[in-house]
Amino acid sequence: MSDDGAPPAREYQEYLDPVLQQHPVMRRQSELEPDMTQLSRWGDDHPDLLGGIWWDNIAAPEDMKMCLGIVGDVAAVAAQVRRLLAHPEHLNVIAQRYTRRELRRLQETISDDEESRWQALWDSGECASGEEFLRRFREGPLIVQVGVKQEINKVGLGVSPRDRAFAAALIDRYGTDRVHVYWDRLDVVWF
Repeated sequence: MSDDGAPPAREYQEYLDPVLQQHPVMRRQSELEPDMTQLSRWGDDHPDLLGGIWWDNIAAPEDMKMCLGIVGDVAAVAAQVRRLLAHPEHLNVIAQRYTRRELRRLQETISDDEESRWQALWDSGECASGEEFLRRFREGPLIVQVGVKQEINKVGLGVSPRDRAFAAALIDRYGTDRVHVYWDRLDVVWF
């Protein structure tokens, strides 16, 4: 179903049906998608309570869960939200510390800080040429990826494995309660 409740276009449905028949996880997600849409709408209306919305795909397809992270009174929200769903038995409501909006703000701050760090290097005149700047950029230290990790209620920061001191400085700066640093590969970044 599309967001407006209408069935998918015929040609898309013809493609989708065989895929769903072969993949039990996708079939279950398709069945629960209208409920996920309801959760998303509820989250849009309650940004001060929403920690995140995600699928728990670890379970067998028949046990798949929709997860709703909540900052606040979990029991009250769970009761309210379950009334909105066709399949409330597939919902896990989980207490979280930060709202998704707070984590997105932190993500933006980290991205801005990283951009400022590189802009300061460029503006400093330390690099004699654009090629020298790109060489320094490639050598790092560098945040390769930054994004909200709803399942762990933190901002994830991917850094190169060689940048362990930089990773430690990021954790010190932003806090272990709000960021999760993981090792990422620089070769996936397009230069």
